Amino acid sequence: MARGVMIVVALLVLDVTCTATQAPSPWLWSPYLGAVGADFVAISWKTARPVTIDVRYARVAEGSAAEPWDETLTFERQQGIGEIWLRGLVPGSTYRYQVTAYEGAATYPTALGTFHIPAEDPSAFTFLSYGETRLLADRHKLVADAMAEDEPEAAFVVHVGGLVESPDTAQYTNLFWAIGMLAGSHPYLPVHDEARLVGEEYFRTFALPVGGGESAEQWWSLDYGAVHVVGLDSTLVGSESESEAAMREEIAWLSEDLARSAPTGRFLVVFCSAPLYSACPRAASQTLRDAWEALFLEYGVDVVVSGGGSGYEHIFRNGIHYVVTAGGGGPLEPTTCDSTPGTVSRRANVLHYLRFAVSDGILRVEAVPVAWVTDDDALPTPNAEPMDSFVVGES
Repeated sequence: MARGVMIVVALLVLDVTCTATQAPSPWLWSPYLGAVGADFVAISWKTARPVTIDVRYARVAEGSAAEPWDETLTFERQQGIGEIWLRGLVPGSTYRYQVTAYEGAATYPTALGTFHIPAEDPSAFTFLSYGETRLLADRHKLVADAMAEDEPEAAFVVHVGGLVESPDTAQYTNLFWAIGMLAGSHPYLPVHDEARLVGEEYFRTFALPVGGGESAEQWWSLDYGAVHVVGLDSTLVGSESESEAAMREEIAWLSEDLARSAPTGRFLVVFCSAPLYSACPRAASQTLRDAWEALFLEYGVDVVVSGGGSGYEHIFRNGIHYVVTAGGGGPLEPTTCDSTPGTVSRRANVLHYLRFAVSDGILRVEAVPVAWVTDDDALPTPNAEPMDSFVVGES
C-alpha cells in the first residue's frame, strides 16, 4: 500500500463534539483496547476531571453499519484511568464501540472504534509487534498509523519495550496521542519494561492478559488460535533479593505455562523487552539466556521477539528465531557491532514493525519497513514489502 509523506506534531487531539460554551475536553487519553479473548475485550481511557462516562457497543452485522447499540454501560463521576471488560461477546464477531463523557449539558463523544472477537478456532489471522518508541512521538505516530492503516484486520499488537524514555505525564500523553488510531482498534499489549509508569499505575494503565507477578500482569500469556503468546518481564536481572525472588517466581510460572501449552501443538512465541542475542554485547543478556533458554529449548519455543537493541536483527540459534525489533520511532543508533553467529538479517536506520501471519498450518513472520531514517529525516517507504521474512512450521 502506497504511503504519502506525513508530518505530524506531538499534540493531544481527540475527535470530540462540543459547543463553544463548553469547558476544555475532559479526555486525556482516548479509549484504547487491552486484553482480548474468546468472549471478552478490555477498554480503557483517562479523563482529567470527574465526568459521567457511557460505553456503548454493538455487534456489526454483515453489510450494515447503522445498527442500534446493543448495550450502554454508565459510570458516574469517573476521573483518571477507567477500565471495563466487556464479556459474553460472540466469538468470530466484529463490534463497534464509542465512549462518551458527559458534564452537565455538555457531551464529549470520542471517535467510533472497532474490535474483533476471535472465532473458536481461527484458522487464518495476523498479529503485530514493534518496540522502542520512546522520545520521538511524531515518528512513533508514523509507525503506529501505518500499522493501523495497513493492518486493519490484525488481531492484536504486542509492544516489546521502550514505551517512553521516562515515566512522566507529558511522555505518556504523547504515547497515547501516537497510538490513538492503532490502540483504538487493535488490542494493545505491552511487556513490562523499565520505562514504565511507577508501581501500580502501570498495571492500572494497561489491561493485560492474566499471568503472574504484580497484579497478575507482570508476565502473562494468551492463546489465540494456533498461537500461544507469552509476555515476560526481562527487567528482573539485578542483584537485589527482591528481583531475584521475582525472577525465580517468573521462571517457575514460565515452566508451568510452557508445559501446558507445548502439547497443544500451538506455535510458541515469546516477547520481552531485552534481547537474549544481539550483535551488540551491551544489548544481549547472558542472564536472560541462563534463566530462560533451557526452557525455550525444552518446550520448543519457535520465536523470541525483543526490543532493547537498535534497528532490526534476525538471529537463528539452536532452532529458535530471535528477533530484535527496535524501530518503533525512538532514536536509532548506528549499528557498529559485528554480526553475532547465527545472524540471518540486520537492518539499521529503519522504522518498522513485525507482522505474524498464521494460515494453512504455518506461521510467517515478516519485518515491514515504514520509513528510512537519514540524519533527522524519516522518509516513508513507498510500499510495505517486507525487508525480511521467515516461516515456522513448513516441512
